[in-house]
Amino acid sequence: MRRTLDRLVRVRGLIESLSRVEFERKNAELRTIETSAKEQRRLGERTRAEVLKQLAGEPSPSWRLDLADGEILRWKRERLEVLAEGARPSLGRTREEYLRRRVDRRQAEVLAANAAQDEQRERARREQNRLDEWFQSRSARRSRPSG
Repeated sequence: MRRTLDRLVRVRGLIESLSRVEFERKNAELRTIETSAKEQRRLGERTRAEVLKQLAGEPSPSWRLDLADGEILRWKRERLEVLAEGARPSLGRTREEYLRRRVDRRQAEVLAANAAQDEQRERARREQNRLDEWFQSRSARRSRPSG
């Protein structure tokens, strides 16, 4: 029984590890998307500021292209923010699954530890019984009169 429980603990540990890797992957993906969205926001703000400076002074021939670049950057930022919002629920579910797997593994470990303790107690009890029987048979031999 203990070997079965040990295998169960190992399998649960592997499943937990896979869940943790999946959670970490999705978390890294979300952080990458969020970082990209922030970078797009900064680029868009910087581009708009440059266009406004050009419009306030003497506009260069490329001010329309700069303005278009700012709009493209804004669109990219909005798109990345939508992707990040879409990834958050999935990350939450993955985290919950990982934590559930972790609890499963810990429960299996407790079962295996309890089984090992029960086995050890049973082994000690049997050993004590053998020792008691040996002493009883020895004392019975001594108490018998020699004939």
